Amino acid sequence: MVATTTTPGTNRHMLRRRRIDAAALTSNVGHFGLGSVGVLLIGIAAWGGIVPFVGPSFGYSADGTASWHWSLTHVVVALVPGAVAVLMGFVVLGRSRGMVVGRGRFSLATSGLIVMAAGAWFAIAPWAWPVIDSTRAYFVTASPLRTLANLSGYALGPGLLVMAAGAFFMGWAIRHQDTGGSMVNEQTFAAPPPAAVERPTVIQGG
Repeated sequence: MVATTTTPGTNRHMLRRRRIDAAALTSNVGHFGLGSVGVLLIGIAAWGGIVPFVGPSFGYSADGTASWHWSLTHVVVALVPGAVAVLMGFVVLGRSRGMVVGRGRFSLATSGLIVMAAGAWFAIAPWAWPVIDSTRAYFVTASPLRTLANLSGYALGPGLLVMAAGAFFMGWAIRHQDTGGSMVNEQTFAAPPPAAVERPTVIQGG
């Protein structure tokens, strides 16, 4: 964009050229940014989604079922929130490459909100679902140490970490909502003098 400014007291015009650095608008999320948190989210959510199915194979069963035991409780409590969080992790991971500040913020914030909801369901579902479905308690009676391990691996651990990832995505979207006026460079230089106009010579006869 080019703007013309007249210098006071002179007839000279100054041209100001404003250039927006498109490369500066591209987000630089650093070594631990959207991409890194997206990868961590995918791993944590995948663990929370499949742990009821694979955990019993190495002696880690919180509800006393065998490995790969499919039930509505396992699907609703673990598989559904895990799949939703994994999907959102891939969405954010795809957007983290070449994301432009000022574009796609609504999608990123929405993804973060969905991830936070999935994490919250991870955390409360073992207690909420038996009340909704009128089934037995999700966690079996165990020693205090084993109960803590079950809570950490099945519910509160994945839930809180997934919620933290969602909060990071929403915070990133809010922090980078300004397109940044400092990324606009201005160059000022004198306008070239107008071309001289030749006037015809008038010869007057005596």
